[in-house]
Amino acid sequence: MAVLPDLPAAVMACAEGRRFVAEHLCRWEVPFQACDTVVLLTSELIANAVRHGPPPLCLQVDVDQGRVRVAVSDSNPALPVLTRPDYEAVGGRGLWLIDTMAEAWGCTPQPPGKVVWCEVLLT
Repeated sequence: MAVLPDLPAAVMACAEGRRFVAEHLCRWEVPFQACDTVVLLTSELIANAVRHGPPPLCLQVDVDQGRVRVAVSDSNPALPVLTRPDYEAVGGRGLWLIDTMAEAWGCTPQPPGKVVWCEVLLT
């Protein structure tokens, strides 16, 4: 497991998180196609945390039993709600992308906030 315990709640958070995850997946020799998916979903998890949850933010990535799990924690106890935005909406697709592309995802309360996670299979 790799942890980035103090992810900034700022414009650079997504880029920093993507780089962190990509570097670790490369070290762990995760297949290229799975890496691309995980990096994209990491960006969506972080963007949601930056937008909806106050700091501190923490990013975790782990490879185990044929899957990659990414988790982002924030300090907002409000749980995310999956919606399907209409075609003209400017935003609101992050959780929908996660739901569509991940094998599984969820949210676990962790006072004072929550952890939102997703898993991608390596096959």
